[in-house]
Amino acid sequence: MTKPAPVVMDRHEIRAEVHRRETTLTAIAVAANLNPSACRSALVRRHLAGEQALAAFLGVPPEKIWPERYAKPSPWAKRILSERSRASQNDGQATDMGAAA
Repeated sequence: MTKPAPVVMDRHEIRAEVHRRETTLTAIAVAANLNPSACRSALVRRHLAGEQALAAFLGVPPEKIWPERYAKPSPWAKRILSERSRASQNDGQATDMGAAA
């Protein structure tokens, strides 16, 4: 059985669909208790809350609208992310309380 194709809408199609439903991107953002520009930002770059508000309004999961933004990270990216999380300065090691040099 084949996987269903992603919806993949570009920003112009999303904006047109919002206007077809007689509302605005600002109204969607305000209704979701977000900054009024959140949905406009989601059209051009990653904005998690704005993407979720738009997806909920359109009735489509955000992963289907923006598959490139929700792609699974490669093994290389996973390794980098795990190294960053381990490189915290607040990793719980004991503080050196010896005399100053």
